[in-house]
Amino acid sequence: MIKILLPLLISVAPLCWAGETPIKHNLSSENINRTVLKAIQDFSVIDAGDVPYYKEQRSDALSINAVHPEYRNLFAQADHEFTGKTGLYDITLTTLTEEDGESVYRLLTNNKVVGIYRNSYIGKGSPKDFQPETHTWTDIALTQGDTLSIESIAHTNGEIPEHGGTAWARGRWQQLELTPAKAIHLPRYHFRSHVDLLVAQFDSKPDADDIHAIAALGSMLDHADMEGVNYIAVAGAIGNQNGPYIDAPNLFTLAFGKEGKDWISAQKNWHKAVNFTKNRVKAVLAQGGKIWVQEAGQSDFTRDWVHALITAGVSESVIKNNVIVVQHSDWNEKKTTPADLAYVKLKTRYQAVNDGNEAMKEFNRKGRRGALTPLYVNEDKKWLASAISPKNTRDESRAMWQEAVSIIDKTDFNFKHSVIPQGGVDFSDIVENWWIFDLGHRAPSVHAFWERYVTNAPLDKISPPKGRLAIVIDGNSPDPDDIGATPVMMGLLQQTNLNDRLVHLSHSCDLDPFRNKGIQRINAKNELRRQQKLHELSGESIKLFGPFENLRDYYNCRVDQQGAAEDLRDAINNSTANDPLWIIEAGEPDLIGYALEMANPDVIKHVHVISHHPANDNSGDYFTWQQILDFGITQHQIGDQNVGLQTPMYPWDWAKNHNDKRIHYIWSMMAYAEQDGVVNFQTNKFDCSDAGMVYWWITGADKGGNNSASAADMKDMLLFKK
Repeated sequence: MIKILLPLLISVAPLCWAGETPIKHNLSSENINRTVLKAIQDFSVIDAGDVPYYKEQRSDALSINAVHPEYRNLFAQADHEFTGKTGLYDITLTTLTEEDGESVYRLLTNNKVVGIYRNSYIGKGSPKDFQPETHTWTDIALTQGDTLSIESIAHTNGEIPEHGGTAWARGRWQQLELTPAKAIHLPRYHFRSHVDLLVAQFDSKPDADDIHAIAALGSMLDHADMEGVNYIAVAGAIGNQNGPYIDAPNLFTLAFGKEGKDWISAQKNWHKAVNFTKNRVKAVLAQGGKIWVQEAGQSDFTRDWVHALITAGVSESVIKNNVIVVQHSDWNEKKTTPADLAYVKLKTRYQAVNDGNEAMKEFNRKGRRGALTPLYVNEDKKWLASAISPKNTRDESRAMWQEAVSIIDKTDFNFKHSVIPQGGVDFSDIVENWWIFDLGHRAPSVHAFWERYVTNAPLDKISPPKGRLAIVIDGNSPDPDDIGATPVMMGLLQQTNLNDRLVHLSHSCDLDPFRNKGIQRINAKNELRRQQKLHELSGESIKLFGPFENLRDYYNCRVDQQGAAEDLRDAINNSTANDPLWIIEAGEPDLIGYALEMANPDVIKHVHVISHHPANDNSGDYFTWQQILDFGITQHQIGDQNVGLQTPMYPWDWAKNHNDKRIHYIWSMMAYAEQDGVVNFQTNKFDCSDAGMVYWWITGADKGGNNSASAADMKDMLLFKK
């Protein structure tokens, strides 16, 4: 029967698109009218297609009897007369996943296809077999009296043997749910390798960064992460910009494959390239796939092939729901013909993401275009050197980067704003691929991207600066990250034979934790528990990773503030030009301020303070950051280490049952922090971000230290064989 809930007080937890769990509705203050049409009850005609459906009561679904060979590879269709109010609707289909195959489903109004979807591949023996999967088509126009139809087709993936052949998925579906358009929040789609298409479009005019981006994407596509990704690439997808075009056919061939099959040049023949792209896109859309456009240039070319799709009869609703255009650059938008940009934004799902020319900072929303993205620009020459080095045994990647370097060397490219003329790298266009493929913590920086996709030549080396190290952490403020970071820091020092450099360790440096202005705060009971845990793990870390022969003691700043400050003061007073002190500011700056206030002012010029986040710098109760600077210290702002080191839990699975009790202890402390419960932003996260400052110091500090460490880097150093 038709179920109408009017009004229904709900907020929708993230709706599940491809491959996710069914929709869940929770109570909220939002009034939403929701109509549910059950497949076996509300669709009166179930034989309107080339083959009939049958009602499968056990699964509460309409199904195709694929036992009959003549019922395979043909669409069944069920019809319902829409009796609701005329308007725009978001329509959610609930299918059943099947290990036998991935059926295509089509939404029709008055026998015109307005939406297409293909079930997710789940694989043989998957626990997801026969489980509900939902997909939402947005902004579907319905008029009272319209015929609303669902079609599906039986499909086999050839993986499940049955009766001398293979088993077939039966195109099962259970219901449609209709809600007024934009009444519910819909999460982003996710790329599905077995059905979707990446369209990588490069302008290569006049900036040489596209040449680096082409080599970078080619390196990605050569990696196991991208196995099964269907793609085409387009050269010369330009707008109205001036300047020389950088032709790179050999690089395109190295990165993508055969010209005319895997890539095409719009600069050589615009009309042919438009037709090529239109045909590939149309075929994927017909199979229920989505199109992900990497707009590494302007949108004039996209406008033309989208227009060609519509001219060829593809429903505008299908295009709007399934063509996702990702753009990272204001400049690219400004150099697009204005009418073409407006057209693309109207006809497709246009996604602006943040520019890959600047660092990803959760705390800074000023000037943000859209979703946060990594910084994929760096002036250091070591990146290209490691990519083309004979030590890089990733032959395909090395060849691409050698060709990229050769192409740029033959041009007179010398833009003042670019790092490329000085030997740096700029593949900022690839932040669009980072977002499309949801790479997240796997490639949050140039360093992480290079290590994962470009080279296996060594990038980091143990090269600490001269001097000693002091570590000051909080951990008693709301964020429990120091609980996991502390043993990681101690382990890094132990594995690199630097224990003798550590001269001060203190914790609970939030001297007045109840003045915290954040939304999530800590109460007295939990703050006391944290102090005790931090003191316990500090002692245990010293025991496990020691000895630390130059560490006089370790201090709870809330219990012995004077002792902690005096110990840090003495470390400061021992500083010289040849033996400076490097302070890891892993918490509020107040203890550091008190120690500097007591110290000999003549030696403070030999003190360095390392910081990675303004949340620490600007949270002092008794000293501002400017006051710390006014003492005369040298500051090193290395960038937010949460980017690479606050990760899901699974990158640390290797440590969970490790036979080295020290490694297991690190895992257990990060697990303790994850389960701490005071703040919700660490749930399902392992965070050792403060340890990133020690990693930077060990790998060279301000002389080339890695300020973009990842969980993989931490693993490598913690398991480093001396």
